[in-house]
Order: sequence, then structure tokens, then C-alpha cells
Amino acid sequence: MNQRTNVLKLLVILGLPWATATKAGPTQSTYKQEVRAGAEEIYVFRTTRTLHKPGATPACAAAPFPSANEDYYDLWSIELRASDSRIVNTHKKAVGGFTACMGQLAQGSPVQMYATGNLAHIPWVGVGECVVLKSQPPVRTAVAFNCRLDLSGLPEAYAGGFLASSTLAPFLGKNQPPTAHVPGYLSTSVVILRLWKEVPAATNKP
Repeated sequence: MNQRTNVLKLLVILGLPWATATKAGPTQSTYKQEVRAGAEEIYVFRTTRTLHKPGATPACAAAPFPSANEDYYDLWSIELRASDSRIVNTHKKAVGGFTACMGQLAQGSPVQMYATGNLAHIPWVGVGECVVLKSQPPVRTAVAFNCRLDLSGLPEAYAGGFLASSTLAPFLGKNQPPTAHVPGYLSTSVVILRLWKEVPAATNKP
């Protein structure tokens, strides 16, 4: 009996549907309200690399690790096909940019990342890491990895946020420009940036 009680308590804490289910599921108006409520802001965009500087640079002096190189990325809005959510336009409108400082690449270890950027006129600072994926494209001129950054340095209206990327980066040879890409592939990232608004203390109760 105690075990069942503990399980029920855990389900309630986690908010699992089995413990709190109702006959009526979420409606279309519920999904619209998620956005209209304004408790969080979610941005989805793609990046294009326009600058690459090897070695430690002044722009990366604030990074909490020795920087191996500096990159700059332009940020662009994208367009999805409503019928199946496939990306049909990856370069619709410029929406911001950021400077990325990367740590030294080591076999089997995440690569540290520090970034300062601006999206939709919102400044932010990100610290985190990138991980090379087991799944790789069938070409040897690009590498797939994911990055995740915890955000700070946001305006007062925001409590915090994070950034997560799905990245396919072309290898840059000595004679290739920073804008080099692999034909047929999106270089370099599709990114989700999620920001949470500050919540009044009176309403911030479980």
C-alpha cells in the first residue's frame, strides 16, 4: 500500500497524464494560448558562418576556457511547410547574429562553447558545449553535432533561457572561406532559442 501511495505521489509531482487526466484533451485554443500568454518566447532560426579566426582572439577573452578559434554567424528566419513541417526556406530574413568561441577539440570529449549574440534585438550570453554525433552524413566534408548553451546577460524582463542547435558544419581547409558549405546541405545550424519571462512572486507558487 505504501509503495502504491508513493508511486501516485510521484506521478502527481511529475504531472504525468495518468495521475491528472481529464476527459477533454487540449484544444486548438489551448495551444494558441500557450503563445499568447507570453510566459516564454521561442525562436527558431538558421545560422550562416561569415567569419572564422583561428587561435585566441580579443572577442573570446571573456570565455571561461582557452579559446581555439572565433566564428561569427548571421542568423536568418526560416519558413516551414504547414502540411508536414519540412523546411522550405532557410534564408528568409536577417534576425541577428552571434560570435562563438570554441574550445580545443579532443577525441571523445565535448567541445566547450562561449557565445555572445543578439536575436530580435535581445542581447544574450551563452555558455555550454557541443557534442559530435554518432549519426553522420554520407559525405566526409561535413560533421554533425549538437550544441547547447545556458543563457545569461538577458534584459530584466527575462528570467533565463537556453539555446540548442542541430548543426552540420563543413570542414574548413586552408584555402576555404568561412562561408564554405557542402552543396545540398544546410550549413551550419538550425537553432531553437527559448526564453522565460520573469514571473511575479505572488503567482510563482506550486
